Amino acid sequence: MSEIWTGTGIWAGWRLTTDHAASSHGQPVLVDPDGNAYGPGDIRKRIYQADLARQLGITRGAIQDRVKRGTLPPFDGYDEGGRGYWHIGTIKHVLNTDKEQ
Repeated sequence: MSEIWTGTGIWAGWRLTTDHAASSHGQPVLVDPDGNAYGPGDIRKRIYQADLARQLGITRGAIQDRVKRGTLPPFDGYDEGGRGYWHIGTIKHVLNTDKEQ
């Protein structure tokens, strides 16, 4: 267990560490000045089907069809309500490709 980074300036009191109960199997967590820990799933923006459909100008059904055909990657995860989502890094290439067409 170790402190990987300790913030200074506007980040004073924040730290990246494996020395926290929320750290699992040596994976670091970002800890705020109040002791709350954040993992990657808490920080990364989630892109849902409706968000992607709106950005591409197509229906959610079309998004589902693309996932089934394999022209869109599988979801990165599911939220508490069971809705599938991607992280922007997973589908960024789709957004760029569709804008070029």
